[in-house]
Amino acid sequence: MADKTTAPPQFNAKYVKLGTVVVMVSLFSLAILAIVLTALENIEEEVEQKIKESLQTVLRATQEAHHIWIQHRLLELGNTAQSERIVVATDILNNPASPSIMRSSAEANIERSFSQMMETYQDKAYWISDPQGRVLFSNQRVPPKQVHPLFELKRDKMEQVIDGESLFITGLPQQNKHSNNMYFSAPIIDLDQQVHGALIVSVNQRDHFSRITQLGRIWNSGETYAFDRNGLMLSASRFEEQLHRVGILEPGQDAINSLYITEPKENLSNASQALTLMAQSAIQGNTSFNIKGYPDYRGVNVVGAWTWQPSYDFGLTTEIDKAEAFQIYYRTRNIVVLGIISSLLVAVSLFLLLYFSQRNAKQNLRQARVVLEDRVKERTADLEASQQELRTAYRELEKLAVTDSLTGIPNRRCADEFLEQEWRRAQRGGYPITIMLIDIDHFKLFNDHYGHPAGDVCLEKVAKTLIETGICKRPGDLIARYGGEEFIAILSNSDFDYAEFSANRLVKAINNAEIPHQFSLVENQKNVTISVGVSIAENADIGLAEIIDLADKALYLSKQNGRNTFRFKLPEADSAKPNPDSSAKASG
Repeated sequence: MADKTTAPPQFNAKYVKLGTVVVMVSLFSLAILAIVLTALENIEEEVEQKIKESLQTVLRATQEAHHIWIQHRLLELGNTAQSERIVVATDILNNPASPSIMRSSAEANIERSFSQMMETYQDKAYWISDPQGRVLFSNQRVPPKQVHPLFELKRDKMEQVIDGESLFITGLPQQNKHSNNMYFSAPIIDLDQQVHGALIVSVNQRDHFSRITQLGRIWNSGETYAFDRNGLMLSASRFEEQLHRVGILEPGQDAINSLYITEPKENLSNASQALTLMAQSAIQGNTSFNIKGYPDYRGVNVVGAWTWQPSYDFGLTTEIDKAEAFQIYYRTRNIVVLGIISSLLVAVSLFLLLYFSQRNAKQNLRQARVVLEDRVKERTADLEASQQELRTAYRELEKLAVTDSLTGIPNRRCADEFLEQEWRRAQRGGYPITIMLIDIDHFKLFNDHYGHPAGDVCLEKVAKTLIETGICKRPGDLIARYGGEEFIAILSNSDFDYAEFSANRLVKAINNAEIPHQFSLVENQKNVTISVGVSIAENADIGLAEIIDLADKALYLSKQNGRNTFRFKLPEADSAKPNPDSSAKASG
């Protein structure tokens, strides 16, 4: 009887132990699942952040490169339109009474003026029209006095051109396939600022514009492209061969000015169809991104960043196939899932075996974690290598810039090119040009005592103050950083009085800025001051190098005379003019 009464308790004890094992296995599985889900979520967020940053970096770099290229073209076209040769030729062609020999000569002069530009940029065509838009001359066959389409399709823009503004124009309604969709236009202006007509150039979108855009192609599927307000592609597509193969593009057809940014089932070269999510957002003026994925014009799920550029009226986007962008995360996730499944199977076996295999279970788990960490580190290293490639591409784009990275004003390269250009214009136009060399007094002492970071801040403040003086009022004026603590001011068509007024204003402005410099050796000054050397060339008898040398000698004279002042050093022919010794403190 005693044996019979003790049997049930022994059975219950075994049952409780089995239940404990089930509970432990369940709790362990839930804990592992929670850890895995949290880890995968964190990894996914980190990968999304890095992809977002990469896309936005490439987008900003390409946007800046486009801005530099467009501004350079506008400046070059504006200079051509204001040249005496073009102005005179336009007047001759616009005068019905002009003899045929004069008209032939004028047309020949125009062709010579544009031959190098057309060869350099591979532009398609150019036109010269009167202020009403009637074409006077073109390298294309145009009926006499026909109104250029821009004056009908973009009348508001062309009115701005006739008012004296050079513009980049795109976003035209597409009348037929392959029609051009990108133009530069500049007013033809004489020295008296009278508008004689308009100069229009049709841009070869496949050349410089598309090549700049193609710099934003990252990895194997990354693409950067531009589009207009109608959703029409303005640059070359990386996937034209694929688009031809699936029938989105006709045989021999380019994506430029033919492909609308719509989903493939909608992409019938018809802007009335639904645009992609990215295009709809950008056309509304939004700058945004999407890392979750959306179909592009090929129907491929991509991630991207985009912006709309209201100044130029076109959008820009950088996209990459989501599968490639997230391949590191997908591989990591698969490795983690496989590792966790293996761990759970091992754990179940270990718990079923109870105490016999506890040590082996812990060792296997540690090994699995080490393998997982190594895999994550390996994938992270791959991602960092890709990031380095992006940074290298971005630095290559930055080389195109002509802005001083510290002060934000034009740098020496820009100043040299600008001065050479203005010098030639001054010689052709027969008007004077003023050069001012500006040097911060005792800047080495400033750096020695305040440190180089403070010196950089000082340079930024000085540059900002010089710009805010407002002495540069015309297109031919410029203030730039010339090197170290030295700046240069170029004033075209400025007489002696305005040069003196401008130099005095610069000195006074820096004094009024009150940038502390307790270690300055300038008399009665404990703030940053400048010395200015000024020279004026009033005729073509003096060379550019000589006038710069005279300005440098004038700067030396300013330093010899106590600094915080300015001096003139004029060419020998102008030596009879006064050579004032004035400073901000003396005249203000």
